Amino acid sequence: MAYNTDLIEAYISDDDDSQKPPPTQNSQPGTIQTLYTSISNTIRESSVKAHSQDSEDSRQQPLPQPQSPEHPAEDAWYVELLGILELLSAAKVDSNPAAPSQHEAESSNMSWLTDVKSRLDTLASQVQHMDWSAFTSFETDLPQSTTNTASNQSNANKSAENTTQAESLKKQILNQIGAVQAQLNQRIDDAKAALEDVVQHMLPPQLQKAWVAECAQACIDKEIHPELLQTTSVRLGQDICKQEAEFQQKRARHIHRSFAEFIGEPVESIDPRDIPLIGIAGSGGGFRAMVATLGSYRAMHLAGLAQCVTYDAAVSGSSWAIAALHTYANGNPLKVLDSVHEAMKTSMFSTANLSEFITENDGMAKRVFADIAARYLLSAASSSAPIDSQETTNADNLQSASAAESFLGRITDEISWQSKRALDILFPGSTQQSSKPAPLTMDELLSAAKAVFKTVSVPPLSIVDLYGALLFRKLIVQHLKQDDDKGPSLQLDSRWVRLSAQSAAVDQGQLPMPLYTAVRHFIGSDDNDPDKAQLSKYQWFEFSPYEVGSIDHGAWIPSWAFGRPMVDGHEQFKIGEVHFGGILGAASSAFCASVKAMIMEIYMAVPAAVRSAMDPLLDRIEHGTEIAHPIPPYTLYNPFYQIASSTAELAELGSKPLLSLMDAGMDNNLPFAPLLRPERGVDVIVCLDASANIEIMPWFARAEAWASDHGVERWPWGVRPWAADPLRPSKAEAELDQSTLSGTRSVRQSMNKRIRDDNIRCVVFDQPVALSPLPKPKSLPRSVTVLYLPLLPNPNFRNPGFDPETADFCGTFNDKWSSEQVDLLADLASFNMTQEIERIREAVKVAYKRKRAHRLKRRTKVSGMAADNNELQKWFSENQENEDGRAVIMPEGFERLCEALGFDMDGIEPMVLLWRLNGVELGTVEHEGWEKGLNEMGVRDMPGLKRAVENTIIEFKRNPELFKAFYRKMFDYLRQDKQKSVTAEYAVAVLPVITSNMWVFERFAEFLKANEDTIKTISRDQWQSLLALARNLRPDMSNYSKDDAWPTMFDDFVDWATA
Repeated sequence: MAYNTDLIEAYISDDDDSQKPPPTQNSQPGTIQTLYTSISNTIRESSVKAHSQDSEDSRQQPLPQPQSPEHPAEDAWYVELLGILELLSAAKVDSNPAAPSQHEAESSNMSWLTDVKSRLDTLASQVQHMDWSAFTSFETDLPQSTTNTASNQSNANKSAENTTQAESLKKQILNQIGAVQAQLNQRIDDAKAALEDVVQHMLPPQLQKAWVAECAQACIDKEIHPELLQTTSVRLGQDICKQEAEFQQKRARHIHRSFAEFIGEPVESIDPRDIPLIGIAGSGGGFRAMVATLGSYRAMHLAGLAQCVTYDAAVSGSSWAIAALHTYANGNPLKVLDSVHEAMKTSMFSTANLSEFITENDGMAKRVFADIAARYLLSAASSSAPIDSQETTNADNLQSASAAESFLGRITDEISWQSKRALDILFPGSTQQSSKPAPLTMDELLSAAKAVFKTVSVPPLSIVDLYGALLFRKLIVQHLKQDDDKGPSLQLDSRWVRLSAQSAAVDQGQLPMPLYTAVRHFIGSDDNDPDKAQLSKYQWFEFSPYEVGSIDHGAWIPSWAFGRPMVDGHEQFKIGEVHFGGILGAASSAFCASVKAMIMEIYMAVPAAVRSAMDPLLDRIEHGTEIAHPIPPYTLYNPFYQIASSTAELAELGSKPLLSLMDAGMDNNLPFAPLLRPERGVDVIVCLDASANIEIMPWFARAEAWASDHGVERWPWGVRPWAADPLRPSKAEAELDQSTLSGTRSVRQSMNKRIRDDNIRCVVFDQPVALSPLPKPKSLPRSVTVLYLPLLPNPNFRNPGFDPETADFCGTFNDKWSSEQVDLLADLASFNMTQEIERIREAVKVAYKRKRAHRLKRRTKVSGMAADNNELQKWFSENQENEDGRAVIMPEGFERLCEALGFDMDGIEPMVLLWRLNGVELGTVEHEGWEKGLNEMGVRDMPGLKRAVENTIIEFKRNPELFKAFYRKMFDYLRQDKQKSVTAEYAVAVLPVITSNMWVFERFAEFLKANEDTIKTISRDQWQSLLALARNLRPDMSNYSKDDAWPTMFDDFVDWATA
């Protein structure tokens, strides 16, 4: 049947204005009318085509008449189509002198367009599922006289033709409806933009688009973020980074005298190697924990203990205290307390206070809210770049790629200008003067980002972002009291928006290294889907001035690069380091807790009888509530996305482009994890516990479970400060407790009595009281000394009745305190610390003596082993030379050693031998490195040494990380006179030798030789990136992209190799 198309046309041309849309400047009735006229023509043409007859026999028969309903407008879909046509065909609106406000008009227009879109989408769905054969079907019941085989065949042919025509008609009409939908979507976008403009003009200037763009600009300002000129990479491994290893040595030298004075020993009698590494472990607990930590630190500072600390680790609230100490206060707790007195007088959640801050401190506000503004704009950019969209055109891809290339080109120009400027300062006139590139703009970044957002999600903004910015404003913006009655004056050094800036004092060992913490909630499926969860556990992440990464996975990225989108270890575009406020927000986002954690807050507060009644219910719902987080955690780019990995755990971490982190107190309110890392070697942990419900918290049980899972032999097994068993422990915790705590209840009760009845405010745990669940070690390790200081009332304090557990103002989330309240809590924490300082001093002194004895015992053991290595020790003695008082093998002697071992000096073996013997320079080995290397290889004679080197070369093929360590060390060996780069001549000679199994190195060496006139040196970044290139580049180099963050030299190499 064919509908009456004249009726549709009549509706289109109808002049009735009763159903016209609200006013809008973006209406395009002509275009829409044309589209719907096309629909009408499609229906008419299909009807005419249905009447055409090609067969001569058919022409002899009377034409069958198309079927049509008596009242086509009664058909539901048809009536809806006519209604939408009537709405969309409205061309004008009568002027109304009493027109509503512009905001109301735009809102009404937006609402109307959204409603029409919904109706049109529904209509498209109906048309999609209709039986369109009715439009082209004809009667097949012919007179009996004509019923024969030929006519049956003719009817069958017509039926098939009708079906084809019906599908064609359906497709054409759906295409036309799709075109109208596209027009309507454009009108909705225009209306949305118009409404946003109206709303923007209603906001104060500091919240309008222009201000937000200026605010976000700070994220790509090289003055604030000099790291924008650097390219990053991912580091895999459990070892601490090189900078931290150097920090430990510098810190030991810096605190040498302070430590001697603290333990009361002559400074000349103390070897810096024996100074125990002391780590502070500050607990969560919101502003209560922050103030208490500052009070404790003040007492430690006055007693000289703070000057002996190597690490400041923190969870949640204590992170705020540590953050202030490591920014504007430069380690001085008195300075922080002065600022806190002023900052705590007003609530950080006060909109009036926030508005006043933004209005009166424009430049500072832009620093505080820069990250939020940038993420907001990036979110907007991502919404216009659908991820993995099949509908993206080649033109779109080319435009996005061009934008990304343009942005990277701007970065390159900036680097080039900086380099020429540095040379011109050192050697005036050596370079041709060039104008400084214009500052990079946020628009350029957004254009480049759109190319990335086609494959990488954009992190969503959350309440944690705003929370972190507010924390930063309250605690890192210094509040200085003024003499008059005005509010405090505010100061902010723009460096402190970056965590990496805190390395300035750490680099020289002047301050301890801060370790901020957060956790990722792993819920036990390949894609971290709660519906597929089989188990639930928290994975620890740490943030230091040098690196950010996963303790559990051994994956790290430089702190200055944290926040950049990464794929397979390569950055997708450059943006400033993630705002330190965001890290503070993530580290203290207790409100992102799981439903189970929220229920447990209630569970701990009710009487025991009520808990017993709740237990059956909690048992039934435990798993579901454990994995559900009503408030989303802090989410940002996953720096380990699609990282190549040999472990399932790391592969799982890299399976998603985004990383979600939350308060580490979800797992343990004391930061044992970063301080128990065996590679870090912490000897003493001072726990400042300001947790709520302190006596029933399972922090020690969970630390023990973590130590067991991670093979931490030095944990003092079985120790607990409280006699009470943890409430509702996990299955793993319960099993571990059952195996390690049998027979220790009396010890726990004794500890509990000392704290409560004897007013002891520091409990010392320096020996295990239970058997270790780990396999028996080869030698008995030194236990970590744990000093536990709970925040408890003290009957000897000036206010003996003050109990932080019950004082209302000490609530975890109360952020408005009077100066008297700040002093009261800080003074109590200081009083408890001062009361226990002698006990702490003695425990630290014992730890020092144990570490010293361990070193001397090890030296004796090494000397004994060295005596057994008669052949190798004899060889060293006969070939050593004296270099500045050191016994060393010089290059000539090293060459004799290679000859004795039968190694070709042009092969890889001498290089591996030098590395295994801890060579300090090319061909130079010191006696200490010699002995250490022989002991690590377990060799005693020349044949054994030769086998060890050959086995190492074989192991390179099975262990990429081992080869990577060797390869990176080679760069240091090849540098001449401590230069920062390696000569291209050296690289050409060495690369094909040490990497004989990788064709890329041979080709790259050929490239260097072919360009020896222009390429003189290789930088460390180029050297290290070359290994990554060699591991990923296909033989035809087809997967190489200049848009990736490779050194520009590699672009030239690929062009040369593929020419």
